[in-house]
Amino acid sequence: MKKRLGFIAGAPRISTNPNAEMSGPRSRVLGLIQGFESLDWSVKPFIVGDRTPQEWSAKGSGAAVSKGFIRTLAVDLVRIGLGMFNSWQSWRELGEQVDWVYEYAATLQCLGWIFQRQGIPWILQVEALLYYEAKAERKALVLDGIAKRLELWSYRQCDVIACVSATLKEILVEEIGINPDKIVLVPNGVDIQFLDPQRHQAKRLFSGFTISFVGSLYSWAGLGLLLEVMSELQAEDYQISLVIVGDGEMKSTWSEQAQSLGMEEQVKFIGRVPWQEVPQYIAGCDIGYSGQIQLQMGKMYLSPMKLYEYMSMGKPVIASAFEDAQRLVIEGKTGFLFQPGDKQTLKQALITAFDAQDRLLSMGQQARQQIEAEHSWTNRVQHLLEETEKILSSKVHTD
Repeated sequence: MKKRLGFIAGAPRISTNPNAEMSGPRSRVLGLIQGFESLDWSVKPFIVGDRTPQEWSAKGSGAAVSKGFIRTLAVDLVRIGLGMFNSWQSWRELGEQVDWVYEYAATLQCLGWIFQRQGIPWILQVEALLYYEAKAERKALVLDGIAKRLELWSYRQCDVIACVSATLKEILVEEIGINPDKIVLVPNGVDIQFLDPQRHQAKRLFSGFTISFVGSLYSWAGLGLLLEVMSELQAEDYQISLVIVGDGEMKSTWSEQAQSLGMEEQVKFIGRVPWQEVPQYIAGCDIGYSGQIQLQMGKMYLSPMKLYEYMSMGKPVIASAFEDAQRLVIEGKTGFLFQPGDKQTLKQALITAFDAQDRLLSMGQQARQQIEAEHSWTNRVQHLLEETEKILSSKVHTD
């Protein structure tokens, strides 16, 4: 008999709709569900963003949330009300039909507790300190005190935390006091069936050496540094182009920077495109860029999905040497690393990649093989299941 999973996500802006603005969470939700189903689990979803009006999660929804103190406060109050309603609604719909519940954590949302009270194990997916990120990095939260208390309570209360990086686990353990024995490390994965270079025709915008960036344009993406280094290299006769696919608060800033550096002919801002078209742009470039800089709190705990997406599409990467990239990228074989935020090491990585153009195809093929073997969502969920079973078994014996 198949095991039954309730997959719950309380955020109104997290949706599996193809037009959802938050494409990263969308990919993770779909990937995790796919991973469970590939391992013969029956998945019953309760995804709030799929139940609210589409404009709540579509393009521009993020900017609307951050549009002034009163608007953001009103959104916070709506989130709290929805969270109270949806915790009970999710139980009414799924409670008698699931063996475990897996919750995708969200700001001012906590749904899994009600299942736990009825004896159903509650696994919480944690990929960021949401109260901090929403307040400090995205200016999308007013009631941060309430958000923090609710979030920390959920960390302590849930049975298992599926944590996206070792750095985030360290923060949870050392700064918040979470028991490390309940945390499973589950970095991001990738849909290797969809992100397959054999399935997509390349959309090439430049004839010469071209870098791709795919993702949200937040300050931590580090594109300002890349533009600066590209400008310096252009003065040294390195012809490098950049294709940026995505949108966000820094788009106008970086677009103006490209113009002021005289780089407007070498840089194309595509904006948001339907997810089905993203692989064409990756395929149309020579190498992918994942250049995160430190968050304002002084640490980088994210697991960049773009790393896995580029490599799944058979592209080597240029990446800042944070934890995920250090674990994933084989220097000189599947990509090139540089010190986060450091101009000189980024410049050297770009020069090395430029000079290695005749090897980039074979490097990308090796990257694809590595992703297929180790980083599919099935791989991720298999590890999660094994470790979760151990934690739940230990908990039963302890109790």
